[in-house]
Amino acid sequence: MLHIEKSGLTKYEITSDGRPLTVIEGRSGGEFRLDGAGYRIRRRFRSYQLLAADGSVLASTHRPGTRTWSVESGGSALRFRRTGRRDHAQVDEAGNTVGTVTAGTADLSGVKPELEVFVLAALAMRSRRRRVVVVAGS
Repeated sequence: MLHIEKSGLTKYEITSDGRPLTVIEGRSGGEFRLDGAGYRIRRRFRSYQLLAADGSVLASTHRPGTRTWSVESGGSALRFRRTGRRDHAQVDEAGNTVGTVTAGTADLSGVKPELEVFVLAALAMRSRRRRVVVVAGS
């Protein structure tokens, strides 16, 4: 299970089962390293993209955080359904829950580690952006 925690203004620390896994630095995107490979998260309009070190798109979100949303990667899609204010269930074709993402954790079995980090970070960044917009608009 992954856990994300914000430390500082633009830094997210991600741990796996209590052990440090990676750090993402950036406000609405950022860079991280995992198993020696470099990745970058980029915000594009209302979605996020996971980029390889060479700039190629590995995955992208579609409508992150809404009632139903997805992450497309390599011709397949991870589908999610919001189950609470900041809770999401990963669902299969039949609509059965196969994983979960909450406010600060992700438990997505069978998902590549870089995609799991991407899903968790995209939701954390989206949540942060929504709070900033609400406060600025008050």
